Amino acid sequence: MTNSGNNRGNRSHLKDLRSSQLGLGHLNNTFKPTRIKLRISVEEISKIRLGYGLSSILTNDGKLYVTGNTSRTGLGRDLTEFKQYPQFQKNNTIIKDIDCGYNLFVILTQYNEVWVQGSFNGIHSNGLPVIRKIQTGNNLTTELSTYNQIKCSDLNLMFFFKSNSYLSQDLEKLLKNGYFSDCDIQNIPVHKILIETRIGKTFDLIKKYLESNCKLNEIQDLLKWIYCDEMINSKRTNEILNHFGIQNAQKTKLLTNDLKQLLFDEQTSDFKLVVKNEEEEEEELYIHKFILAARSGLFLNMFQNLEENLQKVKDYSGKSLETIELLISFLYTDELPITADTDQEFIKEEFEDIVEYYQLNRTIPMMDIFEKYSKI
Repeated sequence: MTNSGNNRGNRSHLKDLRSSQLGLGHLNNTFKPTRIKLRISVEEISKIRLGYGLSSILTNDGKLYVTGNTSRTGLGRDLTEFKQYPQFQKNNTIIKDIDCGYNLFVILTQYNEVWVQGSFNGIHSNGLPVIRKIQTGNNLTTELSTYNQIKCSDLNLMFFFKSNSYLSQDLEKLLKNGYFSDCDIQNIPVHKILIETRIGKTFDLIKKYLESNCKLNEIQDLLKWIYCDEMINSKRTNEILNHFGIQNAQKTKLLTNDLKQLLFDEQTSDFKLVVKNEEEEEEELYIHKFILAARSGLFLNMFQNLEENLQKVKDYSGKSLETIELLISFLYTDELPITADTDQEFIKEEFEDIVEYYQLNRTIPMMDIFEKYSKI
């Protein structure tokens, strides 16, 4: 009887494992790598996460696809192919991150809402029948204002969040300190070119509308989005942005994309950095003092101690022109545009001490970021 019971238990366990989480169109076990047929291209995939009997795919534009034992998602028990999660398809919610536990599925949206589904301690011992939004104040010990990554565990409903937007962190300090600001809105020091780039209108037009139609706290919330990509009062901020012709700002107007427009732009720059190329010839890189000052303690000290009429300075770090260009690109975008033509081994050596020398945010894992982009 015992052996028979164990056999039944084993068979039941095998059945649970064969819950179509492979997304191959059938329930059979597969013992060799098999290509999955998807409606989306590999280039569109941002992340893949696996749970017990469930597989999920997150795309670059924030869509979620699942397969497997999806009885609690509204798609059926044994979904054999990846389909878009209906809960978030209807209202065009953008998913920032996903993670799976043993019997746990967790989603983080662009509004920093946390949605959960499954069986775990602290919410429902028998499992949630449908996915449900949880109140972060009751279940989490950390605020979610600028967090972009989520990790989960089945034990005692533990969630781990990580903010990897170093650009937003540094520009937030710039907003508070007003370094090298050249104008103001409601006596708040701001940077004209950043305001115009983010909103897409002339500064005078923006200033006039905000000071005539918005309360101080609403202006502060808008500036939080401009500098940090963060929506505090999303409804009111979106109303203001809609007035300027910006729809769905959290999807269409990312901070990094807007700052790419300013990268090495001669027309809008207010300073030139002189660097030697491979032929020992001097080349000028067009930069914006307020961005480099926000991101680098070295540049902040340099610009604060320069004579007012000085418009350019040489880079004395001994780094190559290619390395300096990559560094400045990162300071503007949090990305490293490494290509097949990049001398990666040489650049890697020069990047070893880049955080310390330029006094960057010490939480930036520069070498990890370099490794990430060198494999793209």
